Amino acid sequence: MRWRKKESPMRCRSVLTRIDAMRTGELASTDRDEIHEHIGDCRSCNESVADVDVFAQTIKSLAAAPPRSCRDAVTGKCSDSYARITASGETVWVAFTDRGLRMIHRGGTLEDVRERYANRHARTLTEAKLPEKFRKQVEAALRGEGVDDPQIDWDDDFSGIERDVLKMLTRIPRGEVRTYSWIAQQVGRPGAVRAVGNICARNVVPFVVPCHRVVPASGGVGQYAFGSALKRELLKREGVDVDALEALARKNVRFIGSKTTKIVCFPTCRDARRIREENRVPFQDAAAAEQKGFRPCRKCQPFAARTTSSKSRSSRVSS
Repeated sequence: MRWRKKESPMRCRSVLTRIDAMRTGELASTDRDEIHEHIGDCRSCNESVADVDVFAQTIKSLAAAPPRSCRDAVTGKCSDSYARITASGETVWVAFTDRGLRMIHRGGTLEDVRERYANRHARTLTEAKLPEKFRKQVEAALRGEGVDDPQIDWDDDFSGIERDVLKMLTRIPRGEVRTYSWIAQQVGRPGAVRAVGNICARNVVPFVVPCHRVVPASGGVGQYAFGSALKRELLKREGVDVDALEALARKNVRFIGSKTTKIVCFPTCRDARRIREENRVPFQDAAAAEQKGFRPCRKCQPFAARTTSSKSRSSRVSS
C-alpha cells in the first residue's frame, strides 16, 4: 500500500509531541484516536511511534548501579534467579522470577550474563534451581519440539511494541516461518518492519519465543543473533526443509498455490506441504497469485506480508 498524506485534525508536529503521553496511557482518548487516525496514513509518524518505543526501552537500561557499600545488604531485595541447563547439545543460561522466564542466553560467562541482565533490569542474579515447568519449556524449545504457551515474565521492561512483536512470534506454528513484514502487519504496525527486525535481533528470551521462525521477505533463512547455522539447525529440528526453502528463494518463489483448491500459502504452511507435486503452483508475489484467481490461505495469511510494490500491481490488475 502507498502511504499517503490526507487532511487530518492533527498534524505531524502535534502527533510527535504527544507520542510519549500516548505510550504511557496519559493521553486523552480523543487525542489518542486522532493520533491513531493520523499514523494510519503517515508513514513517518508511524515509524516515529515505533522508534519512541525502542528508545523508551533503551532508557530503562541506563539505571545507575547501587553504591557498593549497600549492595550486599539489598541483594535479597533486588536479585532474581538464574540456572544453567543443557539440551540437544546446547548450553544456555536462564534467568527467571517466580512469574516466568526473563532471559535466555547462549554462551558467555556468568559475569557476561549478569552484566546483560543488570543493563536491562537493573537487578542482579543469584543461582537457584530452575522450576520444572520452566526447565521443560526451555528444553523442549532447544529440542525443536516447540512451546505452545511459554511462561514469560512480561514485566514493564518490555516496551509496548516489543511485547506485541514477541507475543506474535509465539503464534507462529512450529515447523513454519513468517516474514518480518508479516509480523509488522499482524501487530498493526505495517510501517515498522525495521523495528520488528531490531526487536527480533535483541530478543531476550530466544528459543521459547521463536525469533528463529522469522525470515526475510526475499526468502531463505536470513540472519540470527546466534548465527545462521544455529538458525538452520533449529528450523530443521522443528521439521522445516531448510534446503527446499532456500532453493525456492533462489528461484524467487515466495508462495505456493494449489491447482485444485486455488488457495495460496507460505511454502512452510502445513497445508502447502500437503499439496501434491503435480498440483503445486509457484508464485513470485501476491499480485501474481491474485491475477491467476488464487485466494490466500486463512491459516498462514500469506498476503499480509505483501510488499508495497506488489499491492500496487494488484490494484492495477483489479482496476
